[in-house]
Amino acid sequence: MTNDKDEYNKDRIERIFPDYFNQYNIPPENAREESLEAYRACKTNRLERESFLPSYEENGCQFIEEGEEEDPSTFSLSVYEKPRDVRRFAIVNSTIRPPYKIAKGRTYPVHGVVLRTREYKQGYKKSSHIDWWLYKDAEPYRDFELIEDFKQFMEDRKRGETNE
Repeated sequence: MTNDKDEYNKDRIERIFPDYFNQYNIPPENAREESLEAYRACKTNRLERESFLPSYEENGCQFIEEGEEEDPSTFSLSVYEKPRDVRRFAIVNSTIRPPYKIAKGRTYPVHGVVLRTREYKQGYKKSSHIDWWLYKDAEPYRDFELIEDFKQFMEDRKRGETNE
């Protein structure tokens, strides 16, 4: 007789990363399974795979800048712990067009491993950026919700009216 814990452990054993991870020695050794509150700017304004692609896949599995193959963040999905940081990112990123949507969710371990960028990149202190290396066929967008009115969300949060 199996129980839920046995099923969970069985699923964990079957978790594998995309094939290209081996070629580039990704993710970093200290990346871990951790459930963190996270925010993501959605390029398509929808909760779907295209809005939750790691940078490398987003660029057609090509490197855009020199040295990217040496940077673990190239292969991660970018999320943020603080909503103000994801908003700042959405404003300066030329590929995200207003009116953009921001999603809120968690970095559930079932989808991959995480590492706060400041934990492995020297000099990276200001942002709440998290690198999330997803398992092959992960669907993290299923565990996120779109924030319909981000400005109102931030005002409510400032007043302490959210459940955070």
